[in-house]
Formats: sequence, C-alpha cells, structure tokens
Amino acid sequence: MTTADEALQIVLDNVAPLGIERCSITEALGRILAQDIHSPRDIPGFDNSAMDGYAVRAADVASASEAGPVRLEVLETVAAGAMPSRELAAGQAARTMTGAPIALGADAIVPVERTRGAGNFVEIMESAEAGAFVRPRGEDIRRGDLAMRAGKTLSPSDLGMLASLNRSMIDVWRRPRVAIVATGDELVDVDQVPTGAQVVNSSAYALAGAIREAGATPVILKVARDHPAEVRARLAEALAFDVVLSTGGVSVGQFDHVKVVMDELGLRQLFHGVAQKPGRPLKFGTIGGRPIFGLPGNPVSTLVCFYLYVRPALLRMSGAAATGLPRMTVRCASDIKTSLNLTEFVRVQLERRGAEVFATPTGYQGSGVFSSLSRAEALLIGPAASSVLKAGDQATVLLLVPGAGVDSEAFFEARPLRQRN
Repeated sequence: MTTADEALQIVLDNVAPLGIERCSITEALGRILAQDIHSPRDIPGFDNSAMDGYAVRAADVASASEAGPVRLEVLETVAAGAMPSRELAAGQAARTMTGAPIALGADAIVPVERTRGAGNFVEIMESAEAGAFVRPRGEDIRRGDLAMRAGKTLSPSDLGMLASLNRSMIDVWRRPRVAIVATGDELVDVDQVPTGAQVVNSSAYALAGAIREAGATPVILKVARDHPAEVRARLAEALAFDVVLSTGGVSVGQFDHVKVVMDELGLRQLFHGVAQKPGRPLKFGTIGGRPIFGLPGNPVSTLVCFYLYVRPALLRMSGAAATGLPRMTVRCASDIKTSLNLTEFVRVQLERRGAEVFATPTGYQGSGVFSSLSRAEALLIGPAASSVLKAGDQATVLLLVPGAGVDSEAFFEARPLRQRN
C-alpha cells in the first residue's frame, strides 16, 4: 500500500500552476504574484520632513539650547503636496509640514515642539544634526529595485506598495475551481432535518470552507445517489472544473460506484489506498491531466485527506511555493495509542507549558466523530513503526491554521495557547 509520504509526492508530481491572468489590485488580496515587480522611480521621490517643524541648516543651529536659542528668519510655510519656492541661506528657516519637501539649502528638521515663536521668526531651542527628521529620497525603494518577487502571496501591505508603484493591474496565477461531488443515498442537505438512516451532507460544506481557505473556488454539485448512472452524470459534470473531489463510494462496498465510474471515464489511477488512518481508501488519479480525488465518505477522513493531499495540490496549482501545513515539534501530554503499520493522524489540542508545547488528543478518534476535528488545533503524526507514543515523547504535529508557509514559532508567539495553571 502507498505510504502517506509517497502519496503526497505522487499528488505534487501530477499538478502544476494553472496559468497566469491579469488582476486588479483591488481583487488581488491572497493571490500569488506571477511576475517580478520593479520600482519605476525612487520612493519617496524627494527629501521630505518626518515631522511638523522647521527646515534649517544644521550648522546654523549647532549652538542652540533652551538657555541660548538661535533666532532664524522664516521664509515660507511648505505644506505636504507643495514645493518650496525659495532656497535657504544662512540664518533662515522654512516652516515645513510632515511629508512636505525639504527646501534647498536645508539639511535638517527641527520639530515644532523644540521651537518657540511664530510669524516671520522662530527661536530654535535645541541643536539638530544634519539629516535629523529628514526622510531622504529613495529611502523606501530606489528606481529599478526589485519591490516584489514572483511567488509572493499578496498581503494588504503589498497592495499598498503596488499602488505606490502605480501598478493597478498585475499578473497572478489563476485560482483553481474545484467541484465537490458528494455521493450516497443517505445524504440530505444542511437545511433538511435527517430522519431514519439519513445524515446531513456535512463533508461538502467542510470541504468548501477548506477550499476557500486554500485560496481556491469551491462549487458544490448536486448529491449523486448510489446509482452508477447518477454517479457518472455528476462526475462528468465535474470534469468541467480544474479539480474534482468526490466523497464516498471509493471503498469495496456493494454500492461504492465511484471507483468504477472513474475508471469508465478514463481515470489514470496513480494510487488507491494509503497506509494511513483515517483516510485509508483515498483514490487519486487524473483524467485529461485534471486531478481527481476520490475521498473517503466518513467526514473526518474526508477533511484529513484534504489537508494532507488536496490542499497542497491546490496551493501548487495556484502558484504557491510552500504547500504543506506548518509543522512543529511537541511533547505528548499523555500516552497516545496509534495504529501499527499505519501512519495515524491524531487530532490534538495544544497547550504551552513553560518553554514547551504539549499535545493532547481531542477525544475519541473515530472517523465519523467530526467534533473531535472541530476541536483540534493540529494533527499529530503517529509513526507507522509504533503503536504508542508515551507521555513526554516528542512528536511532530501539523498545525491546522489558515495559509501556507506560516512560521510555527511566530504563530505561537502571536497566538498564545492556553497556559497550564
């Protein structure tokens, strides 16, 4: 049977960025930049004041103090957005607002709090070194400098930087559109109360949220009932999308039609079955180069398989360099039983105790117990070679947090965990 590591590598080897599209920066938050961005000019484009104050010649105020202020003639007031009209000579100053250009001849700003007087003269109460409170031309970025590198996930500050560079439109990698095909006679929609042997189609909504979190676009198709013709029709409809996710019907039961229909539709199967728990029946392949994931029917198995395999695929298709969930080394808070010869992903909560983080299972780990995954902050990786991790043993966890490439230590500094009393 395929190992979890082998399965992930197979998935990543069979997906690639979808292509480039133009995007307005107003719609670019969270998108992956597909081009290097260079600055067309110096920013700022002129020396300017960091404070409301007076532009002066540092040499003129070198002896200034509260006991012996230096008196200067004020030539003009320069507001932000206006250019100085006069060059300073010895004994002169220009009243200058924050962000306003520095007058020629001046080389320092004295904040208004360190002055007194008004009108045509000002007394400087404190000396200033050359360059004091002056933001020099090109302090932010120089003309021709690399402002952003292709592959960057765009943040709000990136959008502001792009605007300052006059880049209203940029090239980004296209986001995948993902079809969700839930299968099963037992499924009812979220607004219908289940009766008898019915269950709510919870996996489709969990997947839709996880897809959005990964930066892709989900589309939930109509449920396919347990009949080969209906499964075939729904999967054929799903092939119009970039990625197909089906839930259920990939095991060996009498009504598990998905695997058969996928083969009939021309699936190039790359693996079926992974040596892991939960999610062992996972099926993956391609049809016409399009990735097809046959996810297990149990809701926990569905979402765990998404985090492990589908999410990395979507991120790679979106142009992201980092695709895996962030990892952290923790200690087990108690003995944790795992399945021998299977890589078990145990749902855990995390707790900081001093300098270390401890992991505790969220309760019963059955693949139908969705609440245990809802409470989880991470998936602890139980090695296939072991059947138990002892209290105090070190283990690796995958953090269930939005986004790719999150620095684990920074995450825990920014988001304090529950402290042990």
